[in-house]
Amino acid sequence: MGFAIVLVKGKLENRSCCIFNNLSILSCISSLYQSIQQKSFMTKKHTNLWWGPPRNFNERKHERKISWLELFYDLVYVAAIAQLTHHLAEHLSWHELWYSFLLFSLIFWSWVNGSQYYDLHGNDSIRTRIFTFLQMLAVAAAAITIPDAFERHHQGFAIAFAVIQILITYLWWSVGLYDPSHRVFNKYYTFNYLIAFILLIISIFFDHKTATILWMIVLVLNLTPGLTGARTIVKVLKQRGQVFSTSAALVERFGLFTIIVLAESILGTVTAIAEVKDKHPAAWIAFILGILISFLLWSIYFDMTSEQETKQGYSYLQWFIFLHFPLLAAMGVVGACIKILLSDIPDHSHGHVLWMFCIAIATILFMIVGIAAIMKEEEEDRAFIQQVSRLLIITGVIVLFIPLFESYLGTIAFLSVISLILFVPVFIGVRSRVQYKIFGRR
Repeated sequence: MGFAIVLVKGKLENRSCCIFNNLSILSCISSLYQSIQQKSFMTKKHTNLWWGPPRNFNERKHERKISWLELFYDLVYVAAIAQLTHHLAEHLSWHELWYSFLLFSLIFWSWVNGSQYYDLHGNDSIRTRIFTFLQMLAVAAAAITIPDAFERHHQGFAIAFAVIQILITYLWWSVGLYDPSHRVFNKYYTFNYLIAFILLIISIFFDHKTATILWMIVLVLNLTPGLTGARTIVKVLKQRGQVFSTSAALVERFGLFTIIVLAESILGTVTAIAEVKDKHPAAWIAFILGILISFLLWSIYFDMTSEQETKQGYSYLQWFIFLHFPLLAAMGVVGACIKILLSDIPDHSHGHVLWMFCIAIATILFMIVGIAAIMKEEEEDRAFIQQVSRLLIITGVIVLFIPLFESYLGTIAFLSVISLILFVPVFIGVRSRVQYKIFGRR
């Protein structure tokens, strides 16, 4: 009996030992598997950090801080805008103005795409940094070739911009490569951009006039994907339970780019007065008026659009983008005209310059009214924006009539009238804000 008990006990111990050993093996295998998974996750995480895919559209941050890389990216456009305004200041004519607008629109389009891509799909990976650097390099090359393009040697600009075009095309195409669900969106961009790239290459082998026509087609192809694909994009987002809205960061980026263009007015003022040998009191008065006009334009733009977001909907993003094309181009024209006017203060023979200047000012005011109309209105901004918008329309119309009196206006008188007219909406706007803060809705 005792022997039997010992035998049974021994078998149970052996069986327990086997079970324990099996459990230990399973535990080891499980731990090993978890370790492999963790290492794989860490490897993937490090890979994404160093060369990760574009950020998924669904992971887009509506509220975020603008990165240092984005700010650095904007700097290269300072050089391109400076080249355009400098050439306009030296050779201002209606033909040069039109051609400058074409080049400006192409360059600004590249900035819009670079900014949009980063806002939707950018991250802190090495991939994003490398492609940002390549775009900056290509934009800088395009800026170098702008004077040659005005001299009818267009090949250099065509090559440089073709590089910009293919980089942007690849970036939008790659989003669909990494995220198949996004192909329904990016196919419109990829198709148009690829055709535009081919036309840019073809333009290298044609004369300047033909190349200009091809560049106009390129611009149309680059600007239309958001319009042709709008219905599909809105429909698909609705099926996914999403409503597109422009991020606050993108609105802020446009504000920063506006400051870059406005800086050309200040630079034109400073450069023109610095070149005056005899800095008599009239020169200093003109200097003050030139800076004042830039400040008033800054005040009007940011009082009407800053610290706001566009209304929800994909169409409002398109309006926001397209309204900035004539707005920013006109600001560049203002900078060039100010430099011309201040270079020869006593002169009364700036007829075409006054017309260009006033048309540019009116364009800025009308575009600001349009942008303000698509922005969300906070309680304290509603009365202010509606009141100032009506005033800006009237102001823009008045400005258009000023060149009719050019024979009576010297440079100082002309700049004084423009400053006074622009000061009125700024003053009324500030007064409205102060009254609201002190008296509420009164």
